[in-house]
Amino acid sequence: MAVHSRSLLTAALIAGATVAPADIIDWKTVDGWDISFYPGSAGCQAFALFEENTAFFIGYDSTENQLSLDVTILDESWASIEDGTEYPIKLRFGDESAWTLNMDGVRLDGYPGLNIMIDATSAEARLFIEEFQHERSMEWRYQKTVLGRYTLSGSRKAFDEVIACQRSYTQAMTSDADPFAASPASDSDSDSDPFSQ
Repeated sequence: MAVHSRSLLTAALIAGATVAPADIIDWKTVDGWDISFYPGSAGCQAFALFEENTAFFIGYDSTENQLSLDVTILDESWASIEDGTEYPIKLRFGDESAWTLNMDGVRLDGYPGLNIMIDATSAEARLFIEEFQHERSMEWRYQKTVLGRYTLSGSRKAFDEVIACQRSYTQAMTSDADPFAASPASDSDSDSDPFSQ
């Protein structure tokens, strides 16, 4: 599962460390969201660390020969989550109708959380991204318990950068050039390595 490629970064951030693993390639930081390319998922994702040590990722995974919208939320206080067990989760963006997501329990370096993959070409994924970008908050629930309410300040710009990052990666991978070579780039060189800056 692609979420394992983020496990070291998640553990480092929850623990308060500032050094990210070498295999994760930083793209940009926008309004408190860190956008990076994760080689293990062959995708770009936005990351935010909310209060109470809740880590949230949203972005793309292309490891299964199709592009998926990958959504992961982790919280060290959810100790009873079982890896591989499916949980019906309610997610509401702002005042929109609540989503019911059948999310898989995951454990990343000991941190429990929830993950779902949605076909990125589907109408469901497009609506999910639209609500994520346009609403100001999100609320997560499991049964009658509120798991958390989090701000989505900056989410529009953040996901725009996820898309830009993913397009650059896809274009680089379809060209003959090494997308990760450390070659000099210039503003006029549109074929330059997008990750060399």
